[in-house]
Amino acid sequence: MPVNETTTAIPELEHPLEDGWTLPASWYVDPGVLERERERLFARAWTYAGPAAWVAEPGSYFAAQIGHIPVALVRGSDGTLRGLVNVCRHRGHLVVEGTGCRETLQCPYHAWTYNLDGSLRRAPRSEREPGFDSTGLSLAPVSVGTWGPFVFVNPDPDAAPLEAALGGLPAIVAQSGLDIGAIRFHSHHEWPIEANWKIVM
Repeated sequence: MPVNETTTAIPELEHPLEDGWTLPASWYVDPGVLERERERLFARAWTYAGPAAWVAEPGSYFAAQIGHIPVALVRGSDGTLRGLVNVCRHRGHLVVEGTGCRETLQCPYHAWTYNLDGSLRRAPRSEREPGFDSTGLSLAPVSVGTWGPFVFVNPDPDAAPLEAALGGLPAIVAQSGLDIGAIRFHSHHEWPIEANWKIVM
């Protein structure tokens, strides 16, 4: 998924952060700051998406939201875990929601159907359209990686591997005596919070 650099100006910092000053209030409400964060952080960073248990079997999938980008994590019939932008190439509708298991991914809006690798399998009535070419109409790929029972996504399909982002963390966790592979998924809860993400973090 290509990332477009913004030209929107963002508010100047009044004081240097390295001197211990906090971000000015405008950085929590300014649309230009949010636009820049979407482009430089959420569209290029590794983010936890969900438990690997949800995509353990061929055909299993789950939908997640990575910043402003909807994604689908899908275990192919070949056993490969893939990440796809969860937006139909026809009219931009979400292709899947929640979790489940299917042989194909079908958009509920106009029934465009995709294979588990994201390639377009069928577009209803496309045979009536002279010159219809499905080339380039696959669901866009995103980078996906796992660490123990955790699935991570980076919307940049050319991102460096998850291992580069984790750095020395796996070794530190292993040295602590925690067996990351023994962690099991228990339950999922969502808490909508009407606040800037930086305040929540």
